[in-house]
Amino acid sequence: MTRPSYRSMTKEQLESENLSLINEIETLRKSIKSGPGENQRKFSEILHNLQVHQEELRTQNEELRQAQVNVEQIGQRYRDLFEYSPVGYFIIDDNYAVLDANIAGMGMLGRTKGRIAGKPFLLFVEKSSRQDLDAHFAEVKALRRSSTELWLTPDQGPAFPVILESVQLGDGWGGGWRCLTTAMNITDRKRAELALQESETRFRAIFEQSPLAMQIVDRQSLSRMTNRAWVKLWGDEARAASPQAVLSKIGAEEQLAEGFAGRSVEFPPVLVAGEGDKGEDRWVHGYLYPIRQQGVPITEVALVNEDVTDRKNIELALAERGESLSRQYENLRVLSEISALPPSNSAQRLSEALALARQHLDLSMGMIGRIDGNRLTIEHHSTSPATEIADGTSFDLGGTYCTLAMEQGDVVAITHMALSPYADHPCYRLHGLESYIGAPIYVGASLYGAVSFSSLTPNHRQFDDGDKELLRLLARWIASVLEEDAIRRELARSNIELEQFAYVASHDLRQPLRQISGYVSLLERRYSDKLDAEAHEFIAFARDGATRMDRLIADLLEFSRIGRNAKPVAPVQLGETVNEAIANLSASISETNGRVQVINPLPMVTGNAMDLTRLFQNLIGNAIKYRMEERSPEVIISTEAKAMSHVITVSDNGIGIEPDYFSTIFGVFKRLHTAEKYEGSGIGLAICKKIIDQHNGRIWVDSQIGKGTSFHVELPRGL
Repeated sequence: MTRPSYRSMTKEQLESENLSLINEIETLRKSIKSGPGENQRKFSEILHNLQVHQEELRTQNEELRQAQVNVEQIGQRYRDLFEYSPVGYFIIDDNYAVLDANIAGMGMLGRTKGRIAGKPFLLFVEKSSRQDLDAHFAEVKALRRSSTELWLTPDQGPAFPVILESVQLGDGWGGGWRCLTTAMNITDRKRAELALQESETRFRAIFEQSPLAMQIVDRQSLSRMTNRAWVKLWGDEARAASPQAVLSKIGAEEQLAEGFAGRSVEFPPVLVAGEGDKGEDRWVHGYLYPIRQQGVPITEVALVNEDVTDRKNIELALAERGESLSRQYENLRVLSEISALPPSNSAQRLSEALALARQHLDLSMGMIGRIDGNRLTIEHHSTSPATEIADGTSFDLGGTYCTLAMEQGDVVAITHMALSPYADHPCYRLHGLESYIGAPIYVGASLYGAVSFSSLTPNHRQFDDGDKELLRLLARWIASVLEEDAIRRELARSNIELEQFAYVASHDLRQPLRQISGYVSLLERRYSDKLDAEAHEFIAFARDGATRMDRLIADLLEFSRIGRNAKPVAPVQLGETVNEAIANLSASISETNGRVQVINPLPMVTGNAMDLTRLFQNLIGNAIKYRMEERSPEVIISTEAKAMSHVITVSDNGIGIEPDYFSTIFGVFKRLHTAEKYEGSGIGLAICKKIIDQHNGRIWVDSQIGKGTSFHVELPRGL
């Protein structure tokens, strides 16, 4: 009989075949006992088949055992995966009750498996989420799977959000409907979403309420977001307008690509012209920032614009104010330099003042004109090298701009004559002066003329109030110089007359005084024996008075001669003049056992040698005269060199002078002592003062009572 292959038979078939073989063997055994032969051969064959069959059965049993082990291992793995999964697993039956739960699920619900199994899953869901749970399971039954976000309520602790993922299970999970439900705790994600939502809310609030105009732009130059300030700045149409239109207004069309390349850009404030009749010009300051995301190419940039019109206007006003203050400071500086000009020569002072003011105003011509009838004569001028003008030039008054200042009685300033109301003025037609600023000059109550500055080109800036005030003050200063000059001329004339009178008076008075003195002496000689002692005393008084009167007149004559018919100034070696003065006083110095010491070489100056000798003779003589009785007079002469002058000091150890008399001792006939105590006319220091004035110097005194006096003489450098 043909048998199937043992390898293809199941265990049950092998066992049945094995039983059949055993029965055949038993039958053959009985037949063998009745007689050998064919039965013996069959028995051996059947026995061999039985052994093969048993070996095959044993192999299958081993394979079945190994398969059972594998099944158990796989089951354990799946059980471990179920039990120890980090997410919660629940097996749900057709009544939506929990059949099984893993460790993570028990941990989520805060309950043991015994307290969970057999309970409806609805009990573990927050009330507000139960309708969502019903819909979830209904969708699983209908579609075999569903995903829903809801809230679970653990036994202890607050509810927390989860995502339920449910999938229907097959028939192998027992009779009836089953599903596997996975619960994933999304508390951290919810917290992150809430934080993101809050951040988004804050961003939206900041973005919308920001005073800065902002717009988010993508790579297609389309607006993604626009806040209110942007609409307010650029108008309602700005929401739909291309950002390129705004960038073109602020002169930054090419900068959008910079932002997408990852670079931030700042646009300096730009003046944007207003649109329409009511549009106002605005200053706009702009920025462009790339919006970066980690690991993602830049797809959006932020445009930020700020209306800085008010701030810019303040800055411009401050800059203009600062420039004005700077110009006012320069005006004061120029006026200070003008007022500090040396007073020696009024014509030179006026010319230098014009030059300083002209250079400050940056104009080509400056002049002081005097009105003489209907003519204006230039008395002083200052011009740039390319401009020709001369003092003494006379113009028809009506053909000059000075008439404008005289008509208004104040400063007239014109920056560009061709654009001014005075474009048809004769001066403009004749001379083409484009810029002019001038002011009238009043000397006393009378109109003297005008000071003005002008140029053939328009001025580079508008004349401001500081420039006008400069002209007003300059006109007053010029008037004061002219008044001083007039007073000085009048004073010089008066001094000449007084000096002439003093010279004549002193010269003519000496003759009758000599006659009086001579007749008194003659009277005494002829009638000496006939006069008593009282008469002789009267005659002595008369002679002494006449002598003092003659000395006083002689000193007055000397005082009046100073500066009259003087030799021209020349270099003078002061050492020689001092030596000559000491020689003239040698008798007095020897008589008083005095000493005069020059401690350093005296300088060379420019002056009158005779007058300077008289100066030092008077100073040294006073030092000898006003000595202390208990000590010999000592006179020290020293010198100090300064930048523009020499100071010579004559110091003594005499009686000293009270400080109250420092300013009065240089007056004529100012005596501090009686003639009986110290002889003299009280005119010596007045002579010294006049000599110093003639040499444009100054003299002053320092003294301490009982210790001595120092006279300081300052003379300009002569060489």
